[in-house]
Amino acid sequence: MKSLAQHLADAFCALHAAGVRERDTFSHLLRAALEANPAALSVWTVWEPEALDGRDAQFADAEGHDHTGRFLPCWHRAAGAPALIPTTGYEAPGDGDWYWVPKRQLGACYLEPIDYRFGALLVSITSHIVPLIMEGRFHGAVGVDQRAPDSPIRHAGGKLSSRQRASTTPVADARLAGLSPREREVLHWLALGKSNEDIATILAISPHTVKNHLDHIFQKLGVHNRFEAARLAP
Repeated sequence: MKSLAQHLADAFCALHAAGVRERDTFSHLLRAALEANPAALSVWTVWEPEALDGRDAQFADAEGHDHTGRFLPCWHRAAGAPALIPTTGYEAPGDGDWYWVPKRQLGACYLEPIDYRFGALLVSITSHIVPLIMEGRFHGAVGVDQRAPDSPIRHAGGKLSSRQRASTTPVADARLAGLSPREREVLHWLALGKSNEDIATILAISPHTVKNHLDHIFQKLGVHNRFEAARLAP
């Protein structure tokens, strides 16, 4: 089953391919996705310079934009009702790896629980981020954030980097050493957002065999679900 982030990425690519360039159309789709998915704390997208409509300069500092005018709206409900702010922290690798890793690798990535500022509010979030790939070229990314378990929403104070490093970089964890070569392959494709059926097709095995491998992977890594396993993937 596709994730919400993947569904949004597919919809954005389809709209763009059909010639849709109205920013409100894409922004309203993000808000509708947020309202229809109570588990999502925020949904957002960041597009490369001029990649959406070639009119970035006209939108500099407009609502949901920053000084660059790039299309980067974030719809969130940290304060309850849906609110629109610009996504921040994408400018450079390092703190911006959540954007630059999928840009370099052209694959989905997961974000470990980190603190993120929504206006005056501070929330610990986890994220799933999917690149927008059209005609083999990176156009941007779409992300869905969830509040980390048992994390309160609190008022922010002081300077805070918007997001931290994406969890697609290698993780020095002895538990990974216990995986078989095939289990490592399954974990790799899981971390790229592939479904059991996708992995079965890629590895030429049955979905049932994929499920068995995942059961063993979860047990060996000491995790309970796909998201936790993906965060440990090299």
